Amino acid sequence: MYPKKFIFDPAHIARARLVTLRSPNLNVLLDNGVVMPGIAHFLEDGFKARDKQGKLLHPDLSALLNSSIGIFSDYGGEDPSSRYFTYSFLVCAYGSLEPFKQQMAALRESSGLGQKEIAFKDLRHGPSRRMLPAYLKLTDQYISGLLFTLAVDKSIPSLFGPGDSETQSKMSDALEKGGYGAVNSKVGEKLFRVVHCIAFLIALLGHSGQKIFWMTDHDAIGETPERHTKLLGILDQVIPLYTKKSFAFLGGARPFTPRSFELLDLLSVSDIAAGAIAQVLSSIDTLGQENAQIKPGGDHVLRWLCHNSIALKKFAMTVKRLPDGTVGCGPIDFEARAPIKDELFIPTQLVRRSQ
Repeated sequence: MYPKKFIFDPAHIARARLVTLRSPNLNVLLDNGVVMPGIAHFLEDGFKARDKQGKLLHPDLSALLNSSIGIFSDYGGEDPSSRYFTYSFLVCAYGSLEPFKQQMAALRESSGLGQKEIAFKDLRHGPSRRMLPAYLKLTDQYISGLLFTLAVDKSIPSLFGPGDSETQSKMSDALEKGGYGAVNSKVGEKLFRVVHCIAFLIALLGHSGQKIFWMTDHDAIGETPERHTKLLGILDQVIPLYTKKSFAFLGGARPFTPRSFELLDLLSVSDIAAGAIAQVLSSIDTLGQENAQIKPGGDHVLRWLCHNSIALKKFAMTVKRLPDGTVGCGPIDFEARAPIKDELFIPTQLVRRSQ
């Protein structure tokens, strides 16, 4: 921690309030008699815990007449060395992205990145690492939304039951009835974790009548066009478990050929968050807080995750096994140790105030 320099300029505060949902309803789970899975309660408890800290900010995805929500998801922790699976979701005002796309096109040209995709696994690539700070700054300036990451301890087999054969059988039956077909238990668990997170975020941040677009990276949960279509169908069935709001349209895509960097640069936001959080949490568990390590470039990502910007809010939480063997959840606090030049902060309470 370090002393922060606060700004009280009315114009900055007004701009922040314009794109911030000031009175969010954190009681997302419906009182309709449906028994919701553990992941639903962990998500609601995690957001409420962050709110209790006074640090939670939500984007207003209806601001500036926005009528479409973009969701870009990617996942980390698949490598055996990681102790966590991570699921990252950029939920943003899709209709307000044109300035970001224009600025990113210019950055790609000036940095020499060309047709290279931005990915956490490739941060050792010189041009990618050198342009990373500028890329992260553009996301903070031009993307109105929430970057949410859920990190789940790998020792927890399931967030939908005890992880035994009965849990796996229930998930398989649900996928079969939903028209998705048969998959192995690990893919089924991942699929349901992802769609329940998205449904929760839509219930929390979406407004009735909006259109929803979801892009997920090429992954086992939607590895073919046919499976991806069925994946959208599963999401469409899960959303009503979380909200009574009705939406005008639900659609989605995977990265396609020819590659659209206007979309891939948004998907990369989730990619680098998922990768960095999985790596640093695993390192903390292994080496301790003070000795934790992350690959070159990852330090920029962690510094970026420390604070909300006016437009882009950020929140990460864990679900992990506690020393007594039970499972608990809570926010992840990324704390910067030194300021960035010309860094200014608006007091959170002035942004959250309802009037």
